[in-house]
Amino acid sequence: MTTEKSATIAMRLIHPNVIKVVSIALAIVFGIMYVVQMNQASMKGYAMRDLEKDQRNLVRENDRLSGEIDRLRSLSSIEERQAFLGMVAPTSVEYIKVKNQEVALGR
Repeated sequence: MTTEKSATIAMRLIHPNVIKVVSIALAIVFGIMYVVQMNQASMKGYAMRDLEKDQRNLVRENDRLSGEIDRLRSLSSIEERQAFLGMVAPTSVEYIKVKNQEVALGR
């Protein structure tokens, strides 16, 4: 009797309608998985593009700031700000030694 039941169950599983339903179900599952995977890949692509754009902007800003630092450190810039800040050029410089260190005094 168990052999007949096993044969009957096997025949039902091999039936063409069961195979069609299983095939369609698998096709739907794989189709959904494909769409989800492509959606995730495209979202990561957009995120990467945005990050690359931000990186280019930051590099540009860094270059601009480096140029600004160089300009402000230049001697001509310091001389321009000297009068504005009330600084005067020293007329004479004297050096003194304090415990093996030289210090300049401007008078």
